[in-house]
Formats: sequence, structure tokens, C-alpha cells
Amino acid sequence: MGLCKKTSAVAVIGLFAATAMAATSIDKLTLNPASGAKAGDKVVATVDISGAEGICGMELEFGDGRREVFKIKPDTKLPIVVEHSYKAAGSYKVRAAGDKVENAFGCTGKSIIEGYKVEAAAKAAGAAPAAGACPADWALKGKAAKDGSFTCVPKKGVKDAKKPEKALECPAGTSYFTKGKSLGCEKG
Repeated sequence: MGLCKKTSAVAVIGLFAATAMAATSIDKLTLNPASGAKAGDKVVATVDISGAEGICGMELEFGDGRREVFKIKPDTKLPIVVEHSYKAAGSYKVRAAGDKVENAFGCTGKSIIEGYKVEAAAKAAGAAPAAGACPADWALKGKAAKDGSFTCVPKKGVKDAKKPEKALECPAGTSYFTKGKSLGCEKG
């Protein structure tokens, strides 16, 4: 008799978990741009999910080592939207699939984009940054490097130069940085 009760309890728990898991399904993965992305450009991944009535887990893999996991609940804002930048040109497999996350079983369904092409970043034209690359009250320190990197420091006589609210537009292959009383674009 004890064995029957345990078996029934396990069956009920299994049925409950399967029902909750089956209710939420990964329907479609889209990338924007759909093609023609360049290394360093922003790519937006959107995962459409239906029937978010239970709790389940999902992983989103970009094919370059970046992996994000999500616990989908009835109050999760859908669709799932994630921004990503590829560092190198290549062909990538991007995948959204169910995966166990914490105590939640994986969502049902999956969506895969095979061979998402990312092109090499455009080469920086010339060694100097674009005119006005340093914000107001800031001046170029020395010269820009051949790879397009440069550093800005407060102009002479400016005691309280404000850092810009928005990151500088950096040449391809460089990224915005701020360190102490300097800012600019550095390689990498």
C-alpha cells in the first residue's frame, strides 16, 4: 500500500511538471539585422514564446561563447529581446532552446539559426579620429593611433570638464573608455 501511494505521488508531481512545462513554448528566434551584420555592430535577438502559463527555463546561445539563461514565468515580459555584438567575422549558430534553470524544467520547442554571417568590421579611414571626436571642454591628447584609438583629456584651463552622457562614436575595432580624467576609444 505504501508503494502505491509513493508511485501515485510521483506520477502526480510528474504530470504537474509536464503540464507546466508543456504550456510554455519557444516558437521563433529572429535576428536583426537578418544578415549583413559587421563585427562590432549591435545585433538584436528576439525570441517569441507562447503560452507562458507555467515556469520554465530557456537558454539563448550566440555561437561565439556567449550564453544567457532565462527563467520564463507568467509575468515575464515577452518577447525576450537581447542585444549582442560579435567581436569577429564568421558564421555562427544562434540557438534558443529549453534548458533547466534553477528549479524550472526547460521550456518546450527550440529555434535555431544556422550560419548567421558576420562580416569583418570596416577599416578605420585614416589614423585620426573624426573632427570633433572629443566632446566639448575636452582635447585630443597627442595623436590618434593607426588603429583609430585615441585619448581625450580636459582642455587647459577647464577645471570641471563633464564627461558626456552618451558614449563617443568609436572607429571600428575600438571601444569607448573612461579612466580617471581621460576618455576616448581604445583598441579591443
